[in-house]
Amino acid sequence: MIRKHVLTVLFVLYFHPNIDAQALVKARPQQGEGVYALLRRYHLPTNSNNINKFLELNRDVLGATTDLNIDFYYHMPIHIHSFNGINIRSTLGITDYQLAKSIQNYNEELQRSGIRAHHYTVDKEVWVPIFLLPSDSPDQPPAAIPKSRRVDAVNFPMFGPGYRSVDIIDYSLRGYHFYLVSGHGGPDPGAYGVYGNQRLYEDEYAYDITLRLARRLIEHGATVHMIVLDRNDGIRDQAVLRGDHDEYYSDGTRISRNTKTRLAQRANIINGLYRRNQNSAKGQYTIVIHVDSRSNSQRIDIFYYHKKNNNAGRRFAQTLHRRVQKEYAEHQPGRGYGGTITWRSLYMLENVQPTTVYIELANIRNKRDQDRLVIVNNRQAVANWLCEGVKDFVRE
Repeated sequence: MIRKHVLTVLFVLYFHPNIDAQALVKARPQQGEGVYALLRRYHLPTNSNNINKFLELNRDVLGATTDLNIDFYYHMPIHIHSFNGINIRSTLGITDYQLAKSIQNYNEELQRSGIRAHHYTVDKEVWVPIFLLPSDSPDQPPAAIPKSRRVDAVNFPMFGPGYRSVDIIDYSLRGYHFYLVSGHGGPDPGAYGVYGNQRLYEDEYAYDITLRLARRLIEHGATVHMIVLDRNDGIRDQAVLRGDHDEYYSDGTRISRNTKTRLAQRANIINGLYRRNQNSAKGQYTIVIHVDSRSNSQRIDIFYYHKKNNNAGRRFAQTLHRRVQKEYAEHQPGRGYGGTITWRSLYMLENVQPTTVYIELANIRNKRDQDRLVIVNNRQAVANWLCEGVKDFVRE
């Protein structure tokens, strides 16, 4: 279980001594919001550099913890510049039109999502994320931002209103195609667990985490194919995700009630895309994400299946396993990690052409495992760690 964010710890609020508080955006976390979610709400990448910058800016108020207190305001890694009433380029002293346009789009996206109440031309403030800057100096102007550090924003409606705009952080996964399959869906919700007086449905949590993984992969330039889609449900930050039956396949077909037909539909879509991209892709991989169901008392860690005697699939699973194990050791030292890797003769392993890993995330019936699902930061952390594991694998 990834640690919950505690909201009752009290600290005296100090400002970092070498930062001008007026030059940085300050934000107050919402109930249940941690560092990842707060950065996301402000449309900032949740890579390690950005997270570390947030922690650095707020180390005096955070102390030794990374938990956020809803009664405090935190410095965001975003500089505030007084708008000169002419344009962004002259305001910031830059000549790069595309860079200025990206900064304009960022400010307008914050206004559309309700983070900013007014357009920058009205309140006379231009916000510039620190991650664009070439150094850690808070007064370094963004004029010399190299092209490799600039962010392209791409719009993906499938991620939902708060997540549809995706910043491309780098192109480390450019040329790689990933076929992401969330388990069950449509007429089959999969397993369920009881959470208070509500039910947790496997297909909803598998879909949410798969979307989060898709978004992270895209941030690194990957081409992602979501095989199962839902027009109504993008990435959701609620604890209990409402169940429905309107998921469909990316080719527009309905999800069959018959299990064998349903699996064949998925494999056929993936294999067709695989053949189409075979000559142009650097690599093609399938990741199938499910949530397990066992006895209420049995707690499990993330485990991985691969096809028998498939060396690439085994190495892929091993790399993902190592990354998640490493992250648990770093973020929850002493906890231990019992994730396993084994082969299984599953339809989606036997009949899909790209190298495939089949992942089970938790026991949806176990109360402690449910925290991995209902706490939004935990869902995001799992997606982040799997993405880092993918990056590890393509670098090998």
